[in-house]
Amino acid sequence: MAAVTKPINRMTIIKTKESAEFIKKFNKNKVSQEFLESCKKAGKLLSIR
Repeated sequence: MAAVTKPINRMTIIKTKESAEFIKKFNKNKVSQEFLESCKKAGKLLSIR
């Protein structure tokens, strides 16, 4: 079954007062380089050619 989504053409606006908190949360939730490397390795193991 295919999932169909409607594109959203709205911009998210972050208020000046909340920008510092947003940046902290964004940086905390960033994917680490180590995690990306492990995903690439797992992808190579699971890929069928």
